[in-house]
Amino acid sequence: MKRKIIYQIVGVLLFALMAVGCNDFLEAVEPQGKEVSDAYMNVEANAEKVIVGLYELLSFTSGTGPDGLWIDNHYEFYLGSLASDDADKGSSPTDYPDLQMACTYQITPTNTLVQNFYMNGFWGVSRANYVLYNIKDAPISTAVKQRMEGEGHFFRAYWYFYLLRHYGGMPIFTEPVKAEDFGNVPRSSFSETMQFIIDELNLAVEMLPRKEEYLAKDLGRASKGSAQGVLARIMLYRLGTDPEVNGSKTTWQALYDLTGEIISSGSYRLAPNFATLFEEDTDGGYRLESLFEYTGKGGWGNSGKVFMDWMVQGVRGGSWFGWGFNQPTQNLVNAFDPTDPRLSSTVYGPYYNNGIIYGGLEPYNRSSEMMTDYYNRKVAVAGMNALLNGTSKAIIIIRYADVLLMRAEAAYFTGKEDEARSRVNEIRERARNSSLCKGYEMGNPSGFPMPTTPPNIPNITSSGEQLLNDIWHERRLELAFENFRTYDLIRTGRLLETVGKVKDDARANGQGAGFTEAKEYQIAGIRQNIIKSSLKVSVPDASGKRPGSDNGERYIPVFPIPNTEVTYWNIDPNPNN
Repeated sequence: MKRKIIYQIVGVLLFALMAVGCNDFLEAVEPQGKEVSDAYMNVEANAEKVIVGLYELLSFTSGTGPDGLWIDNHYEFYLGSLASDDADKGSSPTDYPDLQMACTYQITPTNTLVQNFYMNGFWGVSRANYVLYNIKDAPISTAVKQRMEGEGHFFRAYWYFYLLRHYGGMPIFTEPVKAEDFGNVPRSSFSETMQFIIDELNLAVEMLPRKEEYLAKDLGRASKGSAQGVLARIMLYRLGTDPEVNGSKTTWQALYDLTGEIISSGSYRLAPNFATLFEEDTDGGYRLESLFEYTGKGGWGNSGKVFMDWMVQGVRGGSWFGWGFNQPTQNLVNAFDPTDPRLSSTVYGPYYNNGIIYGGLEPYNRSSEMMTDYYNRKVAVAGMNALLNGTSKAIIIIRYADVLLMRAEAAYFTGKEDEARSRVNEIRERARNSSLCKGYEMGNPSGFPMPTTPPNIPNITSSGEQLLNDIWHERRLELAFENFRTYDLIRTGRLLETVGKVKDDARANGQGAGFTEAKEYQIAGIRQNIIKSSLKVSVPDASGKRPGSDNGERYIPVFPIPNTEVTYWNIDPNPNN
């Protein structure tokens, strides 16, 4: 059955497909079923149920879509990590060929991921539009209405950025679609879409409360800091990808100022121990540092739960019933100093730390169920019980360490090298004083042991081009598997060179990326695939040529637009359609 995606999504709202709480406050709200009444949000309790639907979609990974048809999984790590030099698909080479094509930039319009991401993105836009269209005249308290509007703008920006990264410029909808819109809404340019997202987030910044202004029962809601953090990340991406950026207000100085506001707010700080960020919140670890995150406690059998993230990336064929996707490359492991405690919280596997995970051993199958030697430690959970009964472990969208690193890069480009070094060294100091991951020692599943060898993580003292490369390198180490590595490579003009070197050259030589034999993988020619599937743009840069970049040329890989959207909505196709 062909799906006319935009029309069907905006025409049908299906809130709360899941009985899972994405944040603490959601557990107090009864999820709302199908609802299309324009007057429904006139009652504050009903409006709150609709707001729940904005958050719950974050953890939807597969299940019945808004048109009653199935949406398969569509994780942000598919492009955010798998398409980078940090990861390979994992599992066996023949498992999930559609995902393998995405990892090697060979995706075609018939690939199931094309529709899954498009449908999910516009479903999120639809929910936000419903909120913003119906809340403006609702007879509820001014403070609550403003907060709800802020959440609506935040999520509309979130989902349009999701669509932009996967497809490029999009048709812009700011209210539920009307029949006369069908086929008559043109596709906006990359720059226009980017500006719309930034405008939405600026509205959210003005409307949302600070984190400290929320009551305990509202823990996990998007806040002013959430919107500022996502806005900073989008500005960073825009500075390296938008050919019209010099005609906008997005500048390195603006990014420097914005990150300064987040830092000076006092709302966030680095968690004392890096290793606690990626475990269930037992001591306030990730909440100190997270600007925005979501959690889920749904168990096996509840399709679409966030716990699927843990399972999809867990050990394939092991006692925890994982699918084995998103495996770290040897190239990433080699990027760390072996004494860096962060490595233990980033990877695990048969040839790392004697295969120990949460104080025990897994029956790893390196010969036929793994494409590299490692699994993603940041999403590991302690056994099948967590998969069956759910986990409150968070998926962090953006955290304070990222803000500090964005500040460092903005400081560099505004001539403040001393501060750039200082911000990076804050991150490195925390790493030096962190423990190894939870359960690093055999027989001690709950312990956070300290390293027996002093970490070799000195402060950086570089300047000029080397300083910028050090900032980029620190982003890779600190933020590995937090789903932005590919976009960092795109915005800095290093995608073609870096991914080609790691994945093409290593495979051709039967080395690297965890491969023991070239025959494990058909050589993909990733460099040419990237070129064929990319929007190629020239990005002006007021600071001059960026070290490490390709003279301002950017390859921005995109998925094809679903054929139904090209046909029925008159949407301009992408290069790989």
